[in-house]
This record gives sequence, structure tokens and C-alpha cells, in this order.
Amino acid sequence: MEGHSHQHDPEKDMQEALEEGLGENFFNHALTPSNIGTLPNPDGFAMPKGACGDFIELYLRIEGDRIIDARFIPQGCMNTTASGSALTELAKGATLAEAAEISAEKIMDVLGGLPKDHRHCAVLAAATLKAAIRDYVKKKNGDWKSAYRK
Repeated sequence: MEGHSHQHDPEKDMQEALEEGLGENFFNHALTPSNIGTLPNPDGFAMPKGACGDFIELYLRIEGDRIIDARFIPQGCMNTTASGSALTELAKGATLAEAAEISAEKIMDVLGGLPKDHRHCAVLAAATLKAAIRDYVKKKNGDWKSAYRK
């Protein structure tokens, strides 16, 4: 993105959000995010970098085919934090198939929108979830095959 750097200006982010008329849901997720933290030995993990240099470390706990816990550590602006928070709330309790369908649009619906210049934060969050599910599937299939190689 042109002009977007690692230097985040929380005041500028806040001003943009207010100017775009973002409401309570956005600010709740941005300022008091849900599910911050890590999970030891996660079943699925991903941390792809967004085009802007932001990233979300995402940790999944999976039982059967359902995500029973999701935690994240945001690295970036308040829009990335809000997107990660909304993502973990959408993912918790979802089956892997349902979680794989969580789109940037669904994340923005939960937030009540994102400033135009930061919609890529929701895209990053959705892509991070898909990558963490792929990580889980790869580990699971890997374990299954290794039992037959002995």
C-alpha cells in the first residue's frame, strides 16, 4: 500500500474511524479486544504478513472438527486488532468448514465496517484463519501418515 508503513499512529487511526462513523462494535473490538493471547501447543497456528506489514498471530484449539478456542496477538494498527478480535469471536464454536467460510465481509459486518484504507485488515484476518486451518489439517494428516511408516 502506498504510504502505509509500520509506524502506526493511533490518534490518526481513531480520527479515521470517527470520521467514517464507525460505531460501538468497532471501538469495543479495537480498544478492548476479545481473545488476546496465545495457546500453548496450538492445533493450528498461522502468522501471514499483510501487504501493509501488519500481522496477526492466530492460535486455534480444535476438537473433532470444531474450533473450541481461538487466541490472537495483533501486530499493527487498531483496525488489525479489531479485525483479529472479531475473527476469533466468529471462529470460536465454528466447525472447520464454517470457519473456512469466514470472509473479510463477515468480519467487517461484526465491526460495523472499517475505514476504507484499512479494509485490508479484515482480509488479512480472514486469510490468517484459513492459513491456521491449513496448518491444522497438514499436522493432522502428517501424524496419520507417520503412524503407517514405522
